[in-house]
Amino acid sequence: MTEARSDILNRIRRRRGATPPQHEINEALAELGMAPPAPETEGCPIQALERQLQENHISVEHASNRASAVQSIARYVYQSYRNYRVVAGNDARLAAMPWRDGGVLVRFGAAAPQDRLAITYALLGVVESGSLAVFSSRHNPGSNNWLPQDHIVLCDASDIVADYEHAWRELRQHQSKLGAPRGIHFISGPSATADIGFQMVFGAHGPQRLHVIIIGAPEDLPPEDEPKKDSDHETV
Repeated sequence: MTEARSDILNRIRRRRGATPPQHEINEALAELGMAPPAPETEGCPIQALERQLQENHISVEHASNRASAVQSIARYVYQSYRNYRVVAGNDARLAAMPWRDGGVLVRFGAAAPQDRLAITYALLGVVESGSLAVFSSRHNPGSNNWLPQDHIVLCDASDIVADYEHAWRELRQHQSKLGAPRGIHFISGPSATADIGFQMVFGAHGPQRLHVIIIGAPEDLPPEDEPKKDSDHETV
């Protein structure tokens, strides 16, 4: 929650002498052009994100470390296509993955029409909406997010945040280090449409399937509101 929003809520409480009903808080924030606070997430953030992802028709898997994540990717790719070929951006974290140990054949660069599966490393996982935040840049081409039939997104447990307020704060810090990206994508599942016969179809355009691998364990999560340490995120 931002300092401005906290100040607004504190002033409302002082005026009333107690915590006001949520609808009054929302109305006061709306008058100032601010969105209502996000609902509190219950339980472990990793589990909360997993629930939200699954509600968005995204399959989720856990890996204890990056080596384990490569093994999971190898199984997923082979079961889907009977080969081990993938395309991945030039994110430093993707380049450092032990691909050979899992037998995964990676081509680094932008996805082409013949590529069936792409891998992206998310900057953040946002519990509030079950979304993965990704910078689009020369290191992470936007086509990798939209062109292939299958999309695997990796997300470190330490990069999970509760809501968009925390997400934008973290993204601004990334931008100050990496420079302005071409775009910021919040990926919240395969596309959907009910235009034909009012039947909901997922994967109407872009990737038909989205698979997320969360890397790490609950103990890897930083204390709430503690600034994250620099990691081996992409460099420009």
